[in-house]
Amino acid sequence: MNKKMFLGIGIAFLVGVFGVLWWQGQGSVEEEKGMEEIVEVVATTEEEIVVDTEMKEEVIVTDSPTIEPTATLAATVTPDPYGNWTQYTNNNDKYRFKHDPGWNLSTQANTVTVQGDVSTKGWPSINVSRLVIVASNIAELRTEVEGLGSGAVSETAFGVSSIPAVLNERTASPQAYAGKEYYFLHQGNVLLVSLNDTGHTEGDVLYQEFLDNFELY
Repeated sequence: MNKKMFLGIGIAFLVGVFGVLWWQGQGSVEEEKGMEEIVEVVATTEEEIVVDTEMKEEVIVTDSPTIEPTATLAATVTPDPYGNWTQYTNNNDKYRFKHDPGWNLSTQANTVTVQGDVSTKGWPSINVSRLVIVASNIAELRTEVEGLGSGAVSETAFGVSSIPAVLNERTASPQAYAGKEYYFLHQGNVLLVSLNDTGHTEGDVLYQEFLDNFELY
């Protein structure tokens, strides 16, 4: 082998070596560029996530309604002025009513009477009686009551079950107090609830409470 051939082979070998080194260097550069791009993408994504999170937090804080504390009001309970009233039951004529336990209650013959302190006033005074009047319906009963000729007569209802009744309203006179009489039918009998000395605000309230709780059974 002559010198020229040996020199050519050496040059070719060196060119090959440099070519391999250059190709590897280019690969490293591309990898570095790729890594840089990945890092940039990751960093950008993290920044977007942080920014997006901050924006969401800001929106949540901004849009959340302010809830003012509500004052709790204590319920005011009004005592029932008639809550202590006691019940009376008449098993003969099948009726019951409530009355102030401080009132006097007495029974005689076919009449039950309840009275408060009437020493300085004429009320409250209530009578519940079974009468000897004969009637089979309200129309007949009204005719009988009108025949008594002692007041203004009308038809009404009262009590727990709205008992049909004939109302006779008596006006005051020098000889008697004003009053209201409720005539009604029950089990073939005519019964009467008589309220004496009406026309006083306080007394009429008591009488109305009595009427509202009157019940047949």
